[in-house]
Amino acid sequence: FATAVEPDTWRKGRAVTERVIFDVASNPRILEPLRSILGPDIVLWGARFVRRRPGQAHAWHVDIESAARGARFASVWIGLKNTNALSGPAFIPGSHRFPSTIMELQAANGRGGEHLDDVGILAWAQGCDARAEIVQPDIADGEGLIFDGRLWHGTLNRRATGARMALLLQYAAADAPVFMPDPSVVEWPLRLVAEPRPPVILVSGAGNGGDNRQVAPPPAVKRRLPPLGTEVRQPALPLERDAESGWRPTGLFRGPTPILPELGCHVSVLEPGCVPHPPHAHIEEEILLVLEGRAELLIGHGPDLAAAEPHPVGPGMFAYYPAYRHHTLRNVGPGPLTYLMMKWRGPPLPAEAPLAARIVDSGLRPPKPAKERQTWLLLEGPTNFLGKLHVHFSDVAPGGGYAPHEDPYDVAIIVLEGTIESVGRTVGPFGVLFYPAGAPHGLRNVGAAPARYLVVEPHAAAGAARRPAIKVRSPAASSRPRKRKSLFVRLRRRVVAAWRGA
Repeated sequence: FATAVEPDTWRKGRAVTERVIFDVASNPRILEPLRSILGPDIVLWGARFVRRRPGQAHAWHVDIESAARGARFASVWIGLKNTNALSGPAFIPGSHRFPSTIMELQAANGRGGEHLDDVGILAWAQGCDARAEIVQPDIADGEGLIFDGRLWHGTLNRRATGARMALLLQYAAADAPVFMPDPSVVEWPLRLVAEPRPPVILVSGAGNGGDNRQVAPPPAVKRRLPPLGTEVRQPALPLERDAESGWRPTGLFRGPTPILPELGCHVSVLEPGCVPHPPHAHIEEEILLVLEGRAELLIGHGPDLAAAEPHPVGPGMFAYYPAYRHHTLRNVGPGPLTYLMMKWRGPPLPAEAPLAARIVDSGLRPPKPAKERQTWLLLEGPTNFLGKLHVHFSDVAPGGGYAPHEDPYDVAIIVLEGTIESVGRTVGPFGVLFYPAGAPHGLRNVGAAPARYLVVEPHAAAGAARRPAIKVRSPAASSRPRKRKSLFVRLRRRVVAAWRGA
């Protein structure tokens, strides 16, 4: 776990110097349960990695910093690697209310500094409370435990192979003073030192006392997304569903293009009767296209769900939302709703009459004489980020298409029906192709039926310089959609690799 950046002041100061740890420690999914324990004002005072080899133990103990009676502290232990019931921590529930700590009992019994086994510890615990028992939760990688540092706890990695790695985060109510233990004193009575004070970071509410040494969090690391090249994605339908939350998004691609600093695309599945979120507004402009199922698009002027205006939509219908327009959707069908979302942002443009929110049915096409390839304009106009947003529908007869060429604007194609071939790849219904400005591309219907698809073209403003040329990614790259990783899985990949020197 050695790193080029040393933790601030002591070994538990990693959140002060390493942003990835602070980002995890300040995540709302962790802070929400902590507020019910510590109140609204919380500081993070400890963050460290813990590694235990097979057969290695961390003796039964209570956390020295929070051992005082009446202390308002809480710890979060997150398994990162090789975590299970054989390697996770064990606890004696209710022991934080015992009249004595383990170290006090050790000193009183003349066994100071001795590592006691489970049998000896349980005997002492049952001397304080006859109902005491040892509990070892069956915890896995990516799962976490919240506990009072005054609980009697310890670990023993009973695995035959594989070091167990975990992240320990320690919090306190903001008005609780935090001190470091004196490392030279290893037996009772243990001692806390007045100086130096450990650094604490405010992660919730206000720092309202405690005379702590409060410091700023480490600066955010600006994540640079790799530029988008030619992308070919064929989502595997039906999409994997999430019955518990009712909504599961799956990313397809995201990154800068020659036209925009950021453009992304994802597909989502929504359970019947569910709403993914209350009406929200954000800086990105977006297009939402219904692929399967029926929905109500809810468009409003604020976050009130009841006040949003419902608009029924079905397969092939899409909505354009400008920046900061409140919106959400509800699945009103008997089955799952599958939809595609494309969103982008960029430098604001002085458009006199930018496109307003609009719902379009790509199935309402005027009759035209049958020919090899037909197009219908569906939406066109300036936006707050684009000189022009152009959306059209295309219908291509079997064997039809167009020769490879280059466009001065980005092009996205969403296949609705049929099978097409482009840049050496074959794509069926709901496949998505993206060509950055300047990337050569052609298209041919290789199926026995007409191919129908939606085309979205983000155009730069007139006279605007194109962003630096982008190296086209090989179209042979995997078309499998990128799965959304949980917070802790992403942490394990980023943090464990960094601290092992990978």
